[in-house]
Amino acid sequence: MDLLERGPLDLHRNLTAVNRLTRPARTVPNQLGDPDVWRISSPLEDSPSRNFSHVTDSWTRWKRYRTCFVAILIVVFRRPKTTERGQVLIFDEIVIGAGLTALGAVLGLPANRRVLVIGGPIAGQFVHYDGAKTKVSAYLGHGGLGTYWHGAIATGGQQYFAGASAEYFDRLVRRFYPNTQISERLGKPWLFVPWRPIRPKEEWRRMKAERSDRLVFVHEVVSRFVAGDRDVSVHTAGSTFVGKRLWVCAGALHSPALLDDSLAAPVSRQFVSDHVFCYLGQIDRARTHVEMPRVLRTRDGVWFEGRYDDERRARYTLRPARFAFTRLDYGIERRGIFGPPTGKSIAKIVRSISLGLFAEALYNHFGLFPNARVQSVYALINVPDAHSFHSSDAQLSARRDVIQTFVDAVRANPPWRGIQTSIRPDIFIPSTHLHHSVDVGALVGAGVNGPTSRVQVVDASVLRDVGPDHHTFKLMVAAFHRAQALCQSE
Repeated sequence: MDLLERGPLDLHRNLTAVNRLTRPARTVPNQLGDPDVWRISSPLEDSPSRNFSHVTDSWTRWKRYRTCFVAILIVVFRRPKTTERGQVLIFDEIVIGAGLTALGAVLGLPANRRVLVIGGPIAGQFVHYDGAKTKVSAYLGHGGLGTYWHGAIATGGQQYFAGASAEYFDRLVRRFYPNTQISERLGKPWLFVPWRPIRPKEEWRRMKAERSDRLVFVHEVVSRFVAGDRDVSVHTAGSTFVGKRLWVCAGALHSPALLDDSLAAPVSRQFVSDHVFCYLGQIDRARTHVEMPRVLRTRDGVWFEGRYDDERRARYTLRPARFAFTRLDYGIERRGIFGPPTGKSIAKIVRSISLGLFAEALYNHFGLFPNARVQSVYALINVPDAHSFHSSDAQLSARRDVIQTFVDAVRANPPWRGIQTSIRPDIFIPSTHLHHSVDVGALVGAGVNGPTSRVQVVDASVLRDVGPDHHTFKLMVAAFHRAQALCQSE
C-alpha cells in the first residue's frame, strides 16, 4: 500500500518497482530430481540459521501468478481514490468548458493523455443581456453557445489571431473543411459561412470514439480550483478532480467568477467589451453605381467579401433589401424577432410573415439573390468596455453612452457615397462577441498563463482586442496552438 500512495500519477515508476519486488529468486531442481518441477529458493535459504518450508510450483504457474498480481496493481492504480468529502479522480489534463474553445484545446493535446472535460449541467441554461431576455449573452451547459453558432469564420485581421499563426489557422480549417482554401484570404476582409457549422457536441462524440476512455466527460459545475506545485485540484459540488494542468474555457462571463473564487486576489474587470451590430442606411445601386462585394459559393460554404473602415474598428457589409426592407430603418427594427441564433431563424421569420427578412436570411446563409437594386448597409463595430459587468452573477448592463459614441463615429464616415442615412441611430444590437472580462496583468501576476503555469485561461475573457471580425474560430485556433506548443515544450 505504501507503494501505491507514494506516486499515484507515475504509473511507470511504480510498475518498475513492482517488477523488482516480484522478480523470482534463484530456482533449483526439486528434491525428486524432476526437471519440469522447480521450487523457489530465497537467498536467505542458504543461511544455516534460517529454516523455510519448501515451496514447489511449476515455472509456468509462477509466471501466471506474477502477471495477475501486476494486473491487479494496474487496476488499483487506475481506480479512482475516494475520500469522505467525495470522489477524487486523477487525469493528465482537465478542461473546464465544452464549447468551441475547449474543443480547440483538446484537439491540441496528445491523444494518449487522459483528459477530463467538465462541461456544465446536462440541462443547460441561457444567460441574457437584460431582464427582458431578448438577446442571449452566454450559455452554461455542454457544447456552450457553439451549439447555436452560425459557423462564420473571418479571415481578416491577422493581428487578432490571439497568438496563433496562419499555419495553425489553415490546419484547423482543413480539419473541418478539407476542400476549402483559406491561406490566400488571410488578412483580408472575407467571411466564410459553411454549409455545416462546427457543432461541439458532434465533435465531442467523434473524439470520444477515437480516444475511448482517455477522454472523459462529466456534467457538473466547477466551484473552484486549487493550483499546487505539481498538480491542480478542481472541485464541484460532489467531486474533486486532480490533473497535471487545467484549461479554463468557461467563457467571458463565467470564467471571471471562477478565477476570483480560486485565486488569492480578484482578477475580474468591472467592464466587458463587445461587438455591436448597427444599421447605417441604404444605397440605391441604380443611382450610385456602387460595386457589389463578391459572393463565392464553394463545396463547403459561401465566401462573403466585406470592407473595413480606415481605423479597422468596423466591418461593413451590404445585404439585399427586398419587399418591406426597402423602406429605410424597417429592417433594423424587425431584426429584433431573431433573438439568439438558435438555428430556428427561418421558423421565426415564417411566423412573423416578413418576406424581407426571409430574403435577407437566404443571402446571409446561402449567398442567394445578392443583386437587389436597394442594398442595406450594416456595420459590425468593436466597442471596448461596452457593458458594466458583475462577475458574481454574470449580469451585464449596457453603457449606452459609450456604445453610442463609437456608433456615431462610424456613422460619420460611411464607406460609400450616396448612402441614405438612417434616422434611427439609437438602434444597435449586441453581437454576443463578449471579451476582455479579466485583468490579464493581474492574471499573469497570479501565476496563470505562463509557459509552465498549471492553469491556462484560453477563452475570450483574456482577449483585450478582437478587432471588428467574428473571433470565435480564431479563439479556437489560439487554444489549439497553445495546447500543442505547451505539450511540445515539455
